[in-house]
Amino acid sequence: MKRLISTACGLCAVVALLTASALAGESTDKSMNESRAYLHSYNLPSSGVALEGYCPVAYFAVNKPVKGIVEHASTHNGVTYYLVSADAKKAFEASPEKYLPAFGGWCAFGMAVQDKFPVDPTNFRIVDGRLMLFLKNKNIDARELWNKGDATELAANASAHWSKVSG
Repeated sequence: MKRLISTACGLCAVVALLTASALAGESTDKSMNESRAYLHSYNLPSSGVALEGYCPVAYFAVNKPVKGIVEHASTHNGVTYYLVSADAKKAFEASPEKYLPAFGGWCAFGMAVQDKFPVDPTNFRIVDGRLMLFLKNKNIDARELWNKGDATELAANASAHWSKVSG
């Protein structure tokens, strides 16, 4: 029992030390300073890789989500994208704005209703040459909701809200 209490107290001391370091602005792990999860208001996982690793060029080239590979990674505005091939990387780097997901990769329908919804990168549409991503879970398919609405009005509302929240 004494050993258990001693171990617990030791863990408390470690947690207290880490908390004090964090409050003092110090980092005990260099990677904590490198997280890009909230870069430029984009929807990114803590890895900083956009689209959960799906290739932004593939959505347009083959009209489906295809996982990119790290060997063909490209960074634009501090955000990393994985591309499927050297040709896809070349196309992306020549014109990244053409391939970037609309609204920083947040759900297009969420933006239209003035909210940020996470997305399923396999749930998408190309609308007026823009990659739109949508929330999809067991309760909601936001792409279906988008398809039932006035796409022109939804896109205008989404663009207006994105301009407010993207800073």
